[in-house]
Amino acid sequence: MKKLLTIALALALSVAFGACSDPEPVDQTENGELTDSDPRVPDDDSPYDEYSFDVASGWTIEADLTSTDFDTFLWLIGPDGTAIIQDDDGGEGTNSHVSHTTTSGGTYVLRANSYDGSGRGAYSL
Repeated sequence: MKKLLTIALALALSVAFGACSDPEPVDQTENGELTDSDPRVPDDDSPYDEYSFDVASGWTIEADLTSTDFDTFLWLIGPDGTAIIQDDDGGEGTNSHVSHTTTSGGTYVLRANSYDGSGRGAYSL
């Protein structure tokens, strides 16, 4: 099930417009939970939640996935459905962090997942 990203913690989407040199970040939080009823990654049968959002070319996407319940694993998937970045512990401790400047506009997806596939519980994206 895809969720329209309306909120995402440390999801900073920024773009410089013409003479405007300062990015305009959007910092929001989405709280979710990995459960046995979530869709599954085919490779390891682990549950995940997805959040989709539209960006323009040249925007920078930064996102953090944090949890005290499990070791996080975060994916950034591009408009063509290909994983651009996957991260396990790029954040603090066992939390995940991704950062990517887009080369094309379109719908991108953040996939909240666990590192070992057995993780369940609450998270913040």
